[in-house]
Amino acid sequence: MVSTTKQREPLWWFPIRGGPKIRMDKEWSPLSSDELKIELLYQGFIVPEHWAEDDLNEFPKLMQDLRDLDEYLLPAFFEYNHKARYYQNRYYLFQWIFLFGAFFTTILAVLTTYFTALSAQSMNGMFTPLGTEINADLVVSIFGYATLIVSAITSYYTLLSNRGEPRQRWATYRRLTEELRMMYYKYVSRLEPFHTEARVDMLRRRVLDIRRRETKNG
Repeated sequence: MVSTTKQREPLWWFPIRGGPKIRMDKEWSPLSSDELKIELLYQGFIVPEHWAEDDLNEFPKLMQDLRDLDEYLLPAFFEYNHKARYYQNRYYLFQWIFLFGAFFTTILAVLTTYFTALSAQSMNGMFTPLGTEINADLVVSIFGYATLIVSAITSYYTLLSNRGEPRQRWATYRRLTEELRMMYYKYVSRLEPFHTEARVDMLRRRVLDIRRRETKNG
């Protein structure tokens, strides 16, 4: 019998598998028909082909609602959802750079201090336990420059993070995305303000209002 128990991943693999992406496009690329259906299901939206209880084609008003949402609301939803993911990934990427930058800066500083002590004791030309002769002054210079480079890279990305404000932008786009999600469910449920004959115009105005707020927030 084949075991169906999922093998547990080692803990050291999680930071690699679950870490942020190095490269990620900021702009959302339209999906293919099959990819769109999968994404709609993932987001909890209605997909007639995957609705098991009823044939939704028997409900023409609902199908028209879905077409309205597909035309006016979903493009904005997927665009903002992707931007929220982009800035979330960017925020975590900067945090990883800070983490590893601080770690390597500390290690290099410790090594620099250690070999500086050797140099101060006039132990240039000393032999390591492996029998290899080293020059303490040269090693101090190497580690000193390495510390400078790592610190400069970390400072550069700190500046990018502060100027780009990825956490604030992530929160902004996530809030707009969830407002559109709520609007989707209100529209198909015909709840206020989408309970009148002018519901399509109201939908367009609400989506345009969210787009204006996105432009205002940068």
